[in-house]
Amino acid sequence: MLKGIIFDIDGVLIDTEGFQYQGWVEVLSPQGVSLDKEDYIKNYAGKTASFIEQELIEQFGLNLKTGELSQKKEELLMEWFKTKQLKLLPYAKEAIQFLREANLKVGASSGAPRPEILLKLKRVGLEGLFESIISRDDVKRGKPYPDVYLLGAEKLAIQPNEIITIEDTQYGVESAKSAGMVCLAIPQEFSAQQNFSQADRVFKDLKEAVDWIKKEHSL
Repeated sequence: MLKGIIFDIDGVLIDTEGFQYQGWVEVLSPQGVSLDKEDYIKNYAGKTASFIEQELIEQFGLNLKTGELSQKKEELLMEWFKTKQLKLLPYAKEAIQFLREANLKVGASSGAPRPEILLKLKRVGLEGLFESIISRDDVKRGKPYPDVYLLGAEKLAIQPNEIITIEDTQYGVESAKSAGMVCLAIPQEFSAQQNFSQADRVFKDLKEAVDWIKKEHSL
């Protein structure tokens, strides 16, 4: 029986994946590295920053301390998210409100750090709408590992098989499926070329996904 929904945030509710990519571009530039957009989409979009950083260091042979690159990127993103315009993706707020009114528990599990998540939610008017918010700060391993979703289920006090997750990247889908949850995928610009074969369903947008949930679970 369906009892809860857990959303990813970047690329599902808020249009921020472009900022994530540009952040890596900016911090890699002083290292003499040019990060190709197609390379980012294929290999990195949707992974937690610590994993991306380690893979970038290995790929480009960078002589950097662990955490140095990702910290600079996080500081840059926090400045951008304070000052630049952030956009809700279509139907984001309506989806959350409908699911709450249907008496489902609604949470969010993200690979971003908590201060960044809270800032973004406040900027777009989504603060206070989630019964649980899990960040990468709350777990030892970020996406594509299942930890953020397993902790999300624990905080909502329901079982993983009673939850539907909504993701926009291959690595987010892998995280949710490894947690034993149904996962609906909504590919975006920065993930459209990724492999969504593990997703239970793939939809063109959030409204289509929520309409399927309504029909499938008689909401």
